[in-house]
Amino acid sequence: MSIFHLPLRHVLLAFVFAAALIVGCGASEPALPDVTLPVPSVPAILPDATPAAPTPIPTSTPIPPAPPSDSSGITLTIAVAPLSPDIPQYDRGDWSHWRDADRDCQDARQETLIAESHSAVSYRSTDRCRVESGEWFGAYTGESFTDPGDLDVDHMVPLANAHDSGGWAWSRERKADYANDLLYDNHLIAVKASANRQKGRKGPEEWRPSRREYWCQYAIDWATVKQNWGLTATQREADALGEMLATCDEPTSLVIVSGAGAAASPSAPPASTATPTPPSAPSSGELPYDPDGPDRDCGDFDSWDDAQAFFLAAGGPDDDPHRLDGNGDGVACNSLRRN
Repeated sequence: MSIFHLPLRHVLLAFVFAAALIVGCGASEPALPDVTLPVPSVPAILPDATPAAPTPIPTSTPIPPAPPSDSSGITLTIAVAPLSPDIPQYDRGDWSHWRDADRDCQDARQETLIAESHSAVSYRSTDRCRVESGEWFGAYTGESFTDPGDLDVDHMVPLANAHDSGGWAWSRERKADYANDLLYDNHLIAVKASANRQKGRKGPEEWRPSRREYWCQYAIDWATVKQNWGLTATQREADALGEMLATCDEPTSLVIVSGAGAAASPSAPPASTATPTPPSAPSSGELPYDPDGPDRDCGDFDSWDDAQAFFLAAGGPDDDPHRLDGNGDGVACNSLRRN
């Protein structure tokens, strides 16, 4: 049966169905809107690129700046007062030395020689009580020494000067502490014997080391000793210290305070101590050492006879330049006398 023999309604349905198929197969998708989407940027990585420094993380407590360096130098204080004419006469025997405070058989002189030698010292015997040799630099003159017999162990502030500066009022024990003080390095100092004899009891207003480059340290030590022990200075002495301190490389100042009370006339001077008459020295023939020569101590003598004869020839008991009469009894080297 052909299409022409179908009922009209069937033919119409066929045409509608075919048209629908044609429309469905040939239709295209609707066009997308013309919108440009953002593309994230990626930094290029270069082979030699250096990463940027990270931003520091803030802290709640700021770091304080470093404290400034101390450039104020050294400041020393000294009390100035005039000397009184009414103080008791100086007696070297009141200032007992040399003592062996730690009882190791090395007295303060030997301890100083050992401490100041620039090389290991040798001893006279196996008991290691007396120094035989070493290597010392004499700060006053700039010379070097190997024989301790060429040296004096000097009190930076001499005993007689300490006496005049207020030490006259001390007890004998405190005077002995001063005479044997090893706590401050330069309270005692090994120096050329003749330079020490020239210095004597003089302050810096009357005597200064010939080695000018030592003046700064000398003035510092002098003022420090007086400061440590509460001793006064005269105005001339303070002026001389100021001149010497002006040679220092590092700024060094001297503060002067009034010390009128420290050196006033004594209201109750120490009771005088009678000095016993020393026994006569046995004849020992020729003296083993020159009494006017280099400093000697008791360890230099083989017997008490030799020590006592030397002591008297050097001016004892009124004068004891070699400090052989440690306890001020007018007898040299009692330790040798007991042996």
